[in-house]
Amino acid sequence: MKSSVSSVRRRLVAVALAAALPLAALAQGDALRAPLPAQVKVKQGMLNVPALSPLWLLPEYAAKYNIQIEQVMFQRFADARTALASGDIQLAAFGPQDISLALGQGTKTMVGVAGVGSGNDCLVVRKGEDLKDWKTIADKRIGVGAGSISWLKFAASVQENGLDYGKLKIVNIVGGGGNYLKALQNKEIDMAVVWQPFCAQAIVEGFGAYPTIDHNRSKTVGGLISVLAVNRGFMDQNRDAVQRLVVAYVDVLNFAKANPDRWAKIYAEKAGLPENVAAESIRITQLDPVLPLESIKRISKFLSENGVIPRDVSGEVAQAYTYDFLSRATGKPAAQLGLGQ
Repeated sequence: MKSSVSSVRRRLVAVALAAALPLAALAQGDALRAPLPAQVKVKQGMLNVPALSPLWLLPEYAAKYNIQIEQVMFQRFADARTALASGDIQLAAFGPQDISLALGQGTKTMVGVAGVGSGNDCLVVRKGEDLKDWKTIADKRIGVGAGSISWLKFAASVQENGLDYGKLKIVNIVGGGGNYLKALQNKEIDMAVVWQPFCAQAIVEGFGAYPTIDHNRSKTVGGLISVLAVNRGFMDQNRDAVQRLVVAYVDVLNFAKANPDRWAKIYAEKAGLPENVAAESIRITQLDPVLPLESIKRISKFLSENGVIPRDVSGEVAQAYTYDFLSRATGKPAAQLGLGQ
């Protein structure tokens, strides 16, 4: 009789614990979304990039948590990286190679907290032409901007497909993406290794086309566009604020994915582009906060092996990223958010 009673009690306790778990998770979620007791001011670096344009909404979302964001415009990822490293800004999204580049220079003041997505980088050829196989690029003139994430994906794809990058007809393009398109139109190059919205402009204006080959499929680099990072000193002193920033960030990405027309309009307005160009710019972009750490390590190793950074920092990369905030914001373990990927 006693064992029967004990068994019933154990079952009742188990049921009570199971019922309490969702309540505990709900309570934790509510706590993450509670406004901070005192206002925190944040400077956020911004660039007019299709995949990052949803972040124009971040101040509105962060304001719910008593965080006031001032957005500061930059023209290049490298400039945003320098400002974040120095603490002039506290938050920015830039290339997945940028933290590794900083580590190569001995700078450890930035921490990656989330991914952005994939697909923003692109290849474009003249309309009516195509490159269906990587071997066909051997005799083509290729416009690149060495050091960009699009170039990194391209260079890695070249190696993976058995080609010698040093033997390709590489044309280094200086300046913005518009210079790539001019070179393509003037038949100075046969393919541009570029990024949106420049491919979209070529497509919409009728002189460009996407080739069959796609450098976003590189096994070494993957399709990762960007990472969201915070200044380490700010993070150490304001962990609750960083947590709410990441919660707001995930909400912004989810909104943009569910509302692509709104996303395109935001980008068109901020970048001064026609809406059809903006819509084409985001069409191949997949927003996702997943942070593939092994891919970033491979990027770091590739950069050192190809002389872009003076030493291999792939062994240090893990210390420059954290899944703590993203895991709490999404309710998912790090293994599902890119750790090991």
